[in-house]
Amino acid sequence: MFEDDEKLIEFVPKYPHTLPQDWKDFGNPTVYEITATLDTLKKMYVDQVKDLNQGRIDTELGEENLRNIATNYQSIKAILFQPR
Repeated sequence: MFEDDEKLIEFVPKYPHTLPQDWKDFGNPTVYEITATLDTLKKMYVDQVKDLNQGRIDTELGEENLRNIATNYQSIKAILFQPR
C-alpha cells in the first residue's frame, strides 16, 4: 500500500506523568486528566513487566505491583463510563 514506510509517522500521544493526586479537582477530573493517568498507568505496567523479566524485582512483589496497577487502571477507566 505504502511504497516508503519510513516517511510515516507513528501517532503516540505524549501525556505527562499524571496520577490522581495530580488532578486539579480530585472529585471531578477532566477527560484529559483521566486519559493522561491511564497512559501513565500503562507505562508503569510495562516498566514493571520489564523489571520482572530482567530479575530486578522479586517475583511475588512484582506480581502484586502488577495487580495493583491493573486494579487502579480499571477503577480510573470506570470513571469514563459512569452512568449519568
